[in-house]
Amino acid sequence: LLTINVFRENVKKSRNLNFAIETSIIVIYNKKGEKMKTYILRIIFLILIITNSLIIFGFSAQNGEESSNLSKTVITKIADIFNVEENRETFLNIGESIIRKLAHFSIYTLLGIWVVCFMLTFKIKLKWQITLTAVWGLLYAITDEFHQMFSSGRHASINDVVIDTLGVLFGLFLVLTINKIIEIIKQKKLGSKYKSEKIKSPNNN
Repeated sequence: LLTINVFRENVKKSRNLNFAIETSIIVIYNKKGEKMKTYILRIIFLILIITNSLIIFGFSAQNGEESSNLSKTVITKIADIFNVEENRETFLNIGESIIRKLAHFSIYTLLGIWVVCFMLTFKIKLKWQITLTAVWGLLYAITDEFHQMFSSGRHASINDVVIDTLGVLFGLFLVLTINKIIEIIKQKKLGSKYKSEKIKSPNNN
């Protein structure tokens, strides 16, 4: 069906049958290549989503002691690097809490990046891509906190759900911002190319 439609369109545009056939083959080849590229990207982002989700699941499965020891190890190394001696205990206690929140935010930022990239492989409106990504992040954050309730020494936290969701939204914002910048650069390049070709054109007076 794609072949017939493309061929008919090119025959209408040109009375040269050979030209129409060659053009149709090129267009069909390019469209099939784009579809294949989209499918591959979709699979890659889906794998990254699953991997990211499994890592989050693994952290949530740790008991209270294991989770606390991990964040304590990180903040202790930071304290050693910067030679924190004065009020070290206070620094470690406050720093441990900050490290835990940053870990939540950063790992969910990655999840947000993979989810929105996955959504961008579908031809749906931008508002739906944003909505589905946000809802996906929120629901996973809720289920993650629910999962923690079954880990010894852990509990569910609404604050963590908020931080996790904000992380997803930040990842979403990063991807859309980068996409917009790339589009602007491409448009500027096309505009410059068009102007240069117009200047070089022999028909230009």
